[in-house]
Amino acid sequence: MLRTKNAPACIIAALMTMSPAVAAEFDWKFAHVVSPSTPSGKAADRFAELVNKRSGGRISVKVFPSAQLGSDTQIVEQIQFNSVQVGIPPTAKLGNFDQRMQVIDLPFIFPTREAVYKVLDGPIGQKLLAGLESKALMGLAIWESGFKHLTSNRPISDVSDLKGIKVRTMDSPLIIEQYRSWGANPIPVAFAEVYNALQSGVAEAQENSLSNIDTMKFFEVQTHLTLSGHAYLAYAFVVSKQAWDALPKDLQMVVQKAAIEARDYGRDLTIKLDEALAKRFKADGMNVSTLTEKARDGFISASREVHDSFAPVVSRELLDQIYEVSQ
Repeated sequence: MLRTKNAPACIIAALMTMSPAVAAEFDWKFAHVVSPSTPSGKAADRFAELVNKRSGGRISVKVFPSAQLGSDTQIVEQIQFNSVQVGIPPTAKLGNFDQRMQVIDLPFIFPTREAVYKVLDGPIGQKLLAGLESKALMGLAIWESGFKHLTSNRPISDVSDLKGIKVRTMDSPLIIEQYRSWGANPIPVAFAEVYNALQSGVAEAQENSLSNIDTMKFFEVQTHLTLSGHAYLAYAFVVSKQAWDALPKDLQMVVQKAAIEARDYGRDLTIKLDEALAKRFKADGMNVSTLTEKARDGFISASREVHDSFAPVVSRELLDQIYEVSQ
């Protein structure tokens, strides 16, 4: 029995009004493959904080970074079965679930970051996300890792320099075809295994955002960085449809708003980090170069083949809409 005879009145009052902690109504797992120190990793943590707070504890979100719960494809499958509730798989990987999602990953489709946001935050992006619902996935936003650049152990100053090089890619039909059209030998490797693939020579080069190059320490096993900005690495913020449908409308609104706020937070971090990382890689000894205008035009010309061959896959109408909005 609690003894209160000699306790101060304020303590007694506090003890009398205390109630047991209320368990969350909805326990959610948020799984992804990137490091928690990347902008996307930090955005995932921000999303969890926002939802936990704004739902008043009714939703509890726990984040599992760094492929703790599997690869991107494995995570998406778990989301479909509601054993994981949230994920941010690359849009290229979602081509296996809705082929139109691959359009975002076409090389040189976005001339600027402003064009990216105009397309992905507008009706086109909403249309792409809506197409996932039939696959038991609710697409709420499109996050970013940033524009992709090339690392290698030899200079890449022109598209011809890629001829015959073993380039690690995601397991994406579009990206594999992209590198074939550039004359390279694409080697699909899971993200968590890229470092070892580069170190052992299974792959000689790879593409990624600067933040991923940094946190995965690819600079330790690659000597050259070509700032090509040849494609945009987007992550689709997806929720299990089963988990989404179980939420009342007020909590759906909490989740939706938090997904957008965390997206914008991650984008801001990416922009600031990209400016610093290129300088740091150079200071640390990497050979850092930027494509000349002539070389960039050569890459763009070599990319027309993959645009044309995937137009029927992603929808010619959709592709033309993106071209128009991106101008």
